[in-house]
Amino acid sequence: MRHTALIVSLFLCSAILSADDRHVEFDTHTDFSKIKTFTIHQATIDSQRPELNNSLFAARLGDAIRDALKSKGMKETEDNPDIFVDYTVAGKDYSIVQNNPDVQIPGGLGQRGTLIRGSGPQSVRFSEGTLLIDLTTREGGRLVWRGVYTEQESNGSKLAQKLPADAKSIVSEYPPKPKK
Repeated sequence: MRHTALIVSLFLCSAILSADDRHVEFDTHTDFSKIKTFTIHQATIDSQRPELNNSLFAARLGDAIRDALKSKGMKETEDNPDIFVDYTVAGKDYSIVQNNPDVQIPGGLGQRGTLIRGSGPQSVRFSEGTLLIDLTTREGGRLVWRGVYTEQESNGSKLAQKLPADAKSIVSEYPPKPKK
């Protein structure tokens, strides 16, 4: 019975760690077909995690964004780009205590159910990273596209491994599809 309670508590904890969230916003008045060139402008890392807060990780993330934009047919240039690409990563560690209560599993017809005693308080630790990618026009400095991806993993190393793929995933939604 203790094993079943442990499995139930692990299942509940895995729901917390599997959550990731993505969101894209864009200026509906922008003609994205006219945006052909870009430059990576600024990278900001706001995390105490050494796996995230270092120049090698920032460069890897920049390369992922660069590759994703190039795969969309855009050209990188330092001279008068149509848009500037800024990206920010914010990382935070969490530790929560979750009380695993008793669980009643119903029985079949005419049978009493089975009571599984909870395993008591369990500590759940995870790291959350939020990636923000902004595309801003060179002329006028207008924000025309923003992609936000939030990822939760069991530790900072896994975040550092996953965020470059998440960057490619969120940039895959650029340019926005015209509304019909």
